[in-house]
Amino acid sequence: MARINFKCKRCSHEFDSVTGKITFGVRLSFEKDIICPICGKRGVDDLELTELGQTQISELYFLDETT
Repeated sequence: MARINFKCKRCSHEFDSVTGKITFGVRLSFEKDIICPICGKRGVDDLELTELGQTQISELYFLDETT
């Protein structure tokens, strides 16, 4: 289970969310819904990856690529 750091575009709150399995492609696809603690369930277009989140995704991508 991946825990990724996001920022909600609506309320600007940064939070960690357990995303489940991540599918890498043109767009990232997450197994589980991402839920902002303030705004509730958010779509991928309603979120930004924080700098930490980008690092977390990169690490998972390279880990997935080597196995």
